[in-house]
Amino acid sequence: MLLLTGTSHQLRIVTGSAGADVRVRTEWLENNAGTITPDSQNTPSITTATTTVIVPSPTSGKQRNVGKVNVTNNHATQSTRVTVEHFDGTTAIPLMGVTLLPGENLVFTETGEWRHFEAQGAAYSYTPSAPGNLGLAGALAETLPRELCAEEERAVPSASGTIWMQSIYLYAGQVLNNIILCSSGTAAVTPTHWAAGIYTADDFPEDQRLLARTADQLTASFAANTVKTIALTAPFRVPKTDLYYLVFLMLATTIVTLKSGQVAQSTALRYRLPPVAGTSGSGYTDLTPTITLAQPNVSYSLYAAVS
Repeated sequence: MLLLTGTSHQLRIVTGSAGADVRVRTEWLENNAGTITPDSQNTPSITTATTTVIVPSPTSGKQRNVGKVNVTNNHATQSTRVTVEHFDGTTAIPLMGVTLLPGENLVFTETGEWRHFEAQGAAYSYTPSAPGNLGLAGALAETLPRELCAEEERAVPSASGTIWMQSIYLYAGQVLNNIILCSSGTAAVTPTHWAAGIYTADDFPEDQRLLARTADQLTASFAANTVKTIALTAPFRVPKTDLYYLVFLMLATTIVTLKSGQVAQSTALRYRLPPVAGTSGSGYTDLTPTITLAQPNVSYSLYAAVS
């Protein structure tokens, strides 16, 4: 329960980003000398970085017991930081704060628990921060340690129109905004389509499902020996700690080569465990909702990172 016992006590929400659309529903019981009266409030759309009262102060001689708070980011694309706080007229105490991606909810339940739900209604689980890496500043994870990345030219990816799939280990609760790619000695010549994305790996050997992606970069250049940080079309929060696939596709007269390292994967386990790296067919012009890892016997691992 959350108690408001003074005439200056309030429950407030602090929104951190302009442009989002935060909606709040609160429910409480008011005690007036033993007479219990239920009450509630729907707070209109909050679209700025501001502080908003979501449960007003009780009048003299009354107390309010807040039993339910539901905070929803109703925006289709904009994320925002939200913090629920108790204010006694002088001091504001933060109670719970999260970053809400589009469609997500923060709920204070009748049992006194804070719960964070993703856009489809599933509850998030969280784990400690991911291990450090040697990627660029802000990188959350790498497909392979950078110190194992070969400097000499490698034929990765191998063909225009082929989706290259590289395993990457991600942790529950991480919010991904970008995919970072590092080219090797060959620049893209006349690209027409190229993109990167994140797919599942836990469905192996069934089809892998697309979870997040960049926009199609179309004819944008990709020079040799260049680092490219490409934004995802929407922020992606990792739902569970697990292995995933970072994928890359390019159609071009000559496709760019990316930094890579030697793959070590056992032939005996190749078709029983999700492969470290592989390709998926040919003739693609864009990433698809599902793909099949068709050729897990590749020789090199693609180096990439997420931030």
